[in-house]
Amino acid sequence: MKKRVLFLSLALVLVLMALTPAIAFAGDNRGHSQSAATDFTGSGLLFVTCFPEPEIKGNIHRYHEEIVEGFLDTCDWEPLAGTAFWSTHDSSVRVDEQGNLEGIMRGNFTLTRLDGSVLAGTFTGRIQGNLDPYTGFISDTGTWQSTSGTGVFEGVRAWGKWSTDLAPGLIPGTDIGSFVGPVTWEGKYIEHNKRCHGCSLF
Repeated sequence: MKKRVLFLSLALVLVLMALTPAIAFAGDNRGHSQSAATDFTGSGLLFVTCFPEPEIKGNIHRYHEEIVEGFLDTCDWEPLAGTAFWSTHDSSVRVDEQGNLEGIMRGNFTLTRLDGSVLAGTFTGRIQGNLDPYTGFISDTGTWQSTSGTGVFEGVRAWGKWSTDLAPGLIPGTDIGSFVGPVTWEGKYIEHNKRCHGCSLF
């Protein structure tokens, strides 16, 4: 009887040892699918619609609540394609005698679909360029992350990088001169029914 019990115990241990790798593999796959983020890239056009007078101390210019608007006309994350972009930011830049500048910015943005769905978030960036109203340019690069969403963006997490190159031009549909140029908006997103643990920013 004792030998039979011992034999059954050994058989049970061997079965459990055989099943353990399969159980662990299944668990790893579940965790991977829940933490998977989807890459995307979008592009569009931006233009400055409110360029406030700066506070100037020496060669440091501080701008408050500058407003930039535009749109993403193409994006392989379908809900973002065709969204209207709006942002406000504060910046601090160092400007030399020739109008060359470099500095930093921090602000908030919204991307709004025609159906009213909104993806909102924050962004930071670095600024360089020249403020000449005829030959100047502004090149900005930075990172962004979502903070909330409504409609199709409800529960979505998204983050990534952005860049734009602005030059003197007319705001589309108007005869108002401003800084206008292309924008690239890219990153990752996770839908509300997925989870992410320790996702990389880029």
